[in-house]
Amino acid sequence: MEKDMFWKNVSLLLKNKKISQEKMCEDLGMSIYTLRSSISKQVLPRVDVAKTIADYLDTSVDFLLTGKESNEYKERLEKLKTKIENIIQEEGK
Repeated sequence: MEKDMFWKNVSLLLKNKKISQEKMCEDLGMSIYTLRSSISKQVLPRVDVAKTIADYLDTSVDFLLTGKESNEYKERLEKLKTKIENIIQEEGK
């Protein structure tokens, strides 16, 4: 279930980065009580809050929801980068 996975992954990343829930909430301007209530009730945060948490933990919302990083966007970005580099090289000739 996504809700369960989201909070498990948040907890795992906080533990790995040695950041407390309190510290994250303080840094993000969130209420610790709201966070703990969301975790205990297994309520997913709003999209903007999920994105803020993901950014703070240096990961993606995809990872928080599924436990897997999505490479789709990274692959698209690499393809675009290659195309731009090729265009620049062609213009320089």
